[in-house]
Order: sequence, then C-alpha cells, then structure tokens
Amino acid sequence: MLPPLMVRDRALLLALLALVSVASGCRSKIGGACKVSTDCSLRGDRICDLSFLVDEQGLPSADGKGECIVEGCRPGSCPTEAVCVQVYSTEFLSVACDPEAEGRTRADCDPDEICLPEGVCADVNTARNTCRRECTNDSTCRDGYVCRPTGRGGVYVARAADQPLEDVETTICVPAQ
Repeated sequence: MLPPLMVRDRALLLALLALVSVASGCRSKIGGACKVSTDCSLRGDRICDLSFLVDEQGLPSADGKGECIVEGCRPGSCPTEAVCVQVYSTEFLSVACDPEAEGRTRADCDPDEICLPEGVCADVNTARNTCRRECTNDSTCRDGYVCRPTGRGGVYVARAADQPLEDVETTICVPAQ
C-alpha cells in the first residue's frame, strides 16, 4: 500500500498531466471565430485578426468576431486547413502598370513595388503574409463568410522565394460583405 502522501502526489501529477494535454491541444482552426487571441491558441502561435468584425451574416458589426490566423507565414508553413496568402493594402493600389512589361522593365512601378496581375502597382513593404482558411465552397467557411478566389484585389497566394513570379491561385474564406 502506498503512503497517503504518495497517493496525493500521484493524483496531483495525473491531474496536471490531463490539464497540460487539454491546454496544448486547445487550438481553433484557421478562420475560426474569435474575440481575443487566446480563443485561437493558448500557445500564442495563432492570433485573432480583428481587422474585420462581422456577425453571423457577414455584416460589419462592433459586436462581431474576428478570425483566427497565423501572422508572418511562408509558403507551405500553414496548418492543413489553410494557405499562406499575401495581402496588399488596397489604399496603395492606385498606380496603373503593365504586368506583361513589368518582368522586363520597372517603368510603371517604383523600385519597392511590384506590378500585380490586375495591372496596379503594390508596395512590397506593406504586404502582410497570413495563413487564411482555404475552402472549396461557401459551406466550408464559417457563418458570415464566403469562399472567394485569390489572385485579384490585392490578395494572392504567397510566392516561394525561388519562384517569385509564379502565379498560384486558390480560394479562401472571406467576410460575406
């Protein structure tokens, strides 16, 4: 028979192990609804992006929720349900350029810009790489979100460093409105 102190210590150890195993697995999927980053991960490896607070219909709402993301991803580094996308701020997408000519000359865009496929210059220094929920149709997105293609509007699949001009497209979940 074990002494009472060892029984108590053993029970405490088992309780702590159970708590650690629950806490370590407690991560919301990319694209999941959140109010704070701990809704996404207790480890701090996922954050709650509050850029667009939307309700269940996808309408902007101060009481709405953001979405769980991974900030600063690289191609191939996202969880299986997500893809690394590069988002350019739409406020800087105003200078027209010729995407066919940009590979040969930089006449239309400044040196720190690239010419996006839709024919506008984008500042590479303001681009934001994040893991976003990849989808096949609207039903694979959470309530208030819809499945939309990348490759336009300043949202592109992040390119590998060894293939900077390769155009890859997919579909990701975005707010419905």
